Amino acid sequence: MHLKMSTDYAVRIIIYLSEKQCRVSSKELSEKLVIPQNYVFKILKILQESNLVNSYSGSDGGFILRKKPKDITMFDIMQATETTTRINRCLENDEYCSRYATTTCKARCFYIKMQMYMDDMLKRMTIQDLLEMK
Repeated sequence: MHLKMSTDYAVRIIIYLSEKQCRVSSKELSEKLVIPQNYVFKILKILQESNLVNSYSGSDGGFILRKKPKDITMFDIMQATETTTRINRCLENDEYCSRYATTTCKARCFYIKMQMYMDDMLKRMTIQDLLEMK
């Protein structure tokens, strides 16, 4: 799986907002994180729709986390920004698999196990954990 640039930006924005613990303007996010401002708006809209950030208008406007860093997981962010988090096409909802695969496909069994490990790690890794990493 190759994460989209918007996912990287979203993680960086969430971390920055976690560190600041106050309202931050899109301009500040753009300048401090070196992300084009139009992209910052796009990512913030996604994060707002996913209930991860709140938006405030006016002279004191800006963006702030909607949840505490300990309550935001990497899985939450990836669910918001990625089209899919599946590591292989055969794990998608339509269960598409090559014409040689069967229900006992050994490769698919491996992919399922690998997906479970990855999902578990993403669900356990919080923004707070990232803030505490050295």
